[in-house]
Amino acid sequence: MINRLHSIDKKLKSLTIILTTLFMCFISLNCFGQEQDTTIYLNQDIEPEFKYENCLNTPDACKNFFIKNFKMPKILEANGYHGGIIVSFIVEKDSSISQIRLIRGMRDALDKYVLETVKTMRKWTPGYINGKKVRSQVILPVSLRWLYGNGEE
Repeated sequence: MINRLHSIDKKLKSLTIILTTLFMCFISLNCFGQEQDTTIYLNQDIEPEFKYENCLNTPDACKNFFIKNFKMPKILEANGYHGGIIVSFIVEKDSSISQIRLIRGMRDALDKYVLETVKTMRKWTPGYINGKKVRSQVILPVSLRWLYGNGEE
């Protein structure tokens, strides 16, 4: 009986070692080579692009997007602000945008609406370096003329 228990104990130990080894192999294979590049690039071989309607370039697309999609809050319409607001965000490899933040604002209520409008910009084309998609920072100056529906600079 003792020999039989000793044999079962040996088999259980062997099985435990085998299962532990397989588990460690599975974990290492599952994680191997899957480091996520979290670098944010400021200069790319191909810059991120925003396309909107029939616009030929990103600045025109952004301007037309704001002219058509920004809704000036009624309380701010008569103020006649001049200048611009600067927004920064990251264009992700999957074309979404993240980390939207204000670099230079005007007035809290106005800034809030500009940031909300940026959040609604549909997907961007990501930037590329050496033929690979990269996370890219975009600095977007928003002219207050756009916000009043005027595309003239």
